[in-house]
Amino acid sequence: MQLKSDHEQHDANHHPTPKCELNRRTALSTFAIIATTTTSPFLHPIVSNAMLDKVVVYGGSGYVGSHVCSLLSQQGYEVTSISRSSPETQLERTKSILGKSLSNVDYITLDASTASLDELATPMKDVTAVISCVGISPGSQNQKDGNGLVNTRIIQAAKAAGVPKLVYIGVSSALANGPAKFLLGDYFAGKAAAEKSVLAEFGEKDSLIIKPAIIAGGPPGEIRPPGPPGVKAVDVTDVAKLAVKGAIGGLVGKIDGNDDIEAAKNA
Repeated sequence: MQLKSDHEQHDANHHPTPKCELNRRTALSTFAIIATTTTSPFLHPIVSNAMLDKVVVYGGSGYVGSHVCSLLSQQGYEVTSISRSSPETQLERTKSILGKSLSNVDYITLDASTASLDELATPMKDVTAVISCVGISPGSQNQKDGNGLVNTRIIQAAKAAGVPKLVYIGVSSALANGPAKFLLGDYFAGKAAAEKSVLAEFGEKDSLIIKPAIIAGGPPGEIRPPGPPGVKAVDVTDVAKLAVKGAIGGLVGKIDGNDDIEAAKNA
């Protein structure tokens, strides 16, 4: 970041002083260097406010997505939630999950299963990152393509739009490779296909895949299948916080399982 002056102002009763101006520019340049490299909590808000940008959240009105949008908007980011539901429905669903509305989030209706890649890419142009929280619940109809093909289309469109960072919410390997795979094979196959697409398009250095096992709670009125015995559920806000760190911070790679999520949130 460089600080630039659009015009110079001088007192009408004084002549410009080149030596002083040089010192002023040097001071400004020095401040700019400090501001872009420091980790001081006092200078960071000034720099971050100047550099805040837009983050797109697919499935932003879902259980995890609502918490992701809330955290991003609290930090001052411009947030766009994309869902096949209407903006009104997204707003109401978010309120039912969070207990409050997010008036500063832009809700867009777009069906990732039927829209063209160009249509999907349009709202993702010139953004800081894309977070996909899109997923079909285990046991639901079309759970393979709903988790796999739909996310693959989002990921490919994000790459075509020039998105620099992508975050995807998957499912833990331990759960996918456990006994549940015999009952929910299509669900896990879809999740695996989406993860494969993330790595194919963005690689490990420009993506973050978060793989929770069981997430505590759920949207009001929605009944979710219980997790395997002995598997501790992770808090939804912990998953959301890591997704935000992946989008606007330097967190990359894979975080696989609830134990790794617990460790990563404290890192």
